[in-house]
Amino acid sequence: MTRWKFIIEFEGTDFSGWQKQPDQRTVQGELETALSTLFQQPVLTMGQGRTDAGVHARAQVAHADLPSTITVDKLLHAFRGLLPKDMAVIDASPVNKDFHARFDAVSRSYRYQISLQQNPIYRRVVWAIHQQPDFELLDQCASMVSGEHNFINFCIPPDQKEMTTISTIEKSIWTKEGPLLVYQIEGNRFLRHLVRRLVGTMIWVGTGKLTVDQFESLLIGKEVKKKGHTAPSTGLILESVKY
Repeated sequence: MTRWKFIIEFEGTDFSGWQKQPDQRTVQGELETALSTLFQQPVLTMGQGRTDAGVHARAQVAHADLPSTITVDKLLHAFRGLLPKDMAVIDASPVNKDFHARFDAVSRSYRYQISLQQNPIYRRVVWAIHQQPDFELLDQCASMVSGEHNFINFCIPPDQKEMTTISTIEKSIWTKEGPLLVYQIEGNRFLRHLVRRLVGTMIWVGTGKLTVDQFESLLIGKEVKKKGHTAPSTGLILESVKY
């Protein structure tokens, strides 16, 4: 058997996230079905992390152990016929047998896209808002996110109490791209809903529903009942994973 690393792109609107679930259409489920069909035996995969229902990816990473007879060209050709049209394996490569898609990752990068106008072509990959936020306020909030923080007020806490809600953020910026506002963030680990709650709360600040000081108190304060506002999954894209 040989361990393979896959780079997977998918448009997540019609998926119930990455992780395989009973009676749900998931990216991992479709990938394992394709591999099991190809090799006529059960094949299990491991992803670098979960993505929520509706979240997209340009470069989700996964690994699997496959029979050593397969080649890159045959594998990619088979994927084109076996995978649904809203996902694709865009790269596959044999790796060291100890490679682990999740535990070997050192950082992840996400992009969140907001449209300031009706955008029919990109409606499935943006969050359309109808009030122009104050970009300077967004910028102030984004700069606060950089560094190490306890994001207890911007996530769904892990099920296991011993797991930390502390992450280190290396990049946190807003940019303007035509009619889009784009938030880019890179960090060592991401908690459930972290990016979406950061974005949603920053937009609340930018549109006057919260102050910068209130945002900062959520970022540095103790856990509160009323946590950050969650942006919809539709605008979130996993951009890359570094190893």
